[in-house]
Amino acid sequence: MTLVTKRPTRAVTIGVDTHSLVHHAAALDANGQMLGDRRFSTDLVGYQQLLDWADGFGTISAVGVECTGSYGAGLTRHLLAAGLDVLEVNRGHALVRSRSGKNDVIDAEAAARKVLSGECSSPAKDTTGAVEAIRNLHLIRDSAVKSRTATLVQLRDILVTAPAALRGRLNAKTLQAKAMQARSLRPDLVRLDEPEQAAKYALRELGRRAFELTAQINDVDKHLNRLVTAVAPTTMTLPQVGPVSAAQLLITAGENISRFPSEAAFARLCGVAPIPVASGKSHRMRLHRGGNRQANRAIYLITVGRLKSDPRSQAYLERKQSQGHSKSDVIRSLKRFVARELYYALKKDLQLHTRIVPDTNVSIGSAA
Repeated sequence: MTLVTKRPTRAVTIGVDTHSLVHHAAALDANGQMLGDRRFSTDLVGYQQLLDWADGFGTISAVGVECTGSYGAGLTRHLLAAGLDVLEVNRGHALVRSRSGKNDVIDAEAAARKVLSGECSSPAKDTTGAVEAIRNLHLIRDSAVKSRTATLVQLRDILVTAPAALRGRLNAKTLQAKAMQARSLRPDLVRLDEPEQAAKYALRELGRRAFELTAQINDVDKHLNRLVTAVAPTTMTLPQVGPVSAAQLLITAGENISRFPSEAAFARLCGVAPIPVASGKSHRMRLHRGGNRQANRAIYLITVGRLKSDPRSQAYLERKQSQGHSKSDVIRSLKRFVARELYYALKKDLQLHTRIVPDTNVSIGSAA
């Protein structure tokens, strides 16, 4: 009787350099030996071809993907649905690129080596749940707010040089109210060659634009408030945390908040982690200036709001100022505390939401 011995299964690490039209993948074995590389299209057929190609080298241990939140989002969802471990890979530093050059093969291989060495070990963001829906709505609201601000600034600038009689008609106290008044202007379209009539026309159109953008913002706020309240009820009960701030923090944390090893990692991402800046006789800390600046802004607004209305924060401010600390120092400390409080509230909400929402991921066979 002949004994058949099975060959050991080879562990394979995949790195993917992502683009808008094509993805380039590279495969490495456990010893870092290059097994091959290939280019694939950025559609379901290409995603499946990449998966089949990588599976031909052995058992896939992990896949490192660049830009999992943008160009690599579709591929990341496909790989996660297949049950693979997908890790977020940061783009290489400019100094490294200047030494070794840059092309798709080099970038894909570098992504795989970062995963193999343990340099990149953070799981990719999960974009298959309600947080991704919140991100899309928040994106629309943010762009509408910026457009409305630009519109009101333009209206203000036109009023500065408009005829005195026209300025007198738009006598409201706020720019938003002036825009509502401007909607009722009736320029003579035949006499648009006259500066006054042209100013009337411009002000009317800007007023209408501001009104439409305000209506759009209010409409999005209704949907955003409903979604955020359903996903993060614990976070919404915290002082000075509204739906817009909670939405931004949910987007920053992602659906799978477990990818953060600790609340300190979340604080680092939000730019509120203290780092030492001591020199000589000076011994002090400052906050990390990197990370997600939108989340940092949300935490700052929450902190400032608490100093105005939250008894705990006001008592802390008085105690620290009595010890000789400045208000800026107090705000830095409170931002770190707020980040910690938000992390545990978000973690509770997202873990509960994940248990309640059924798994809707399709299998690879049906997706392909």
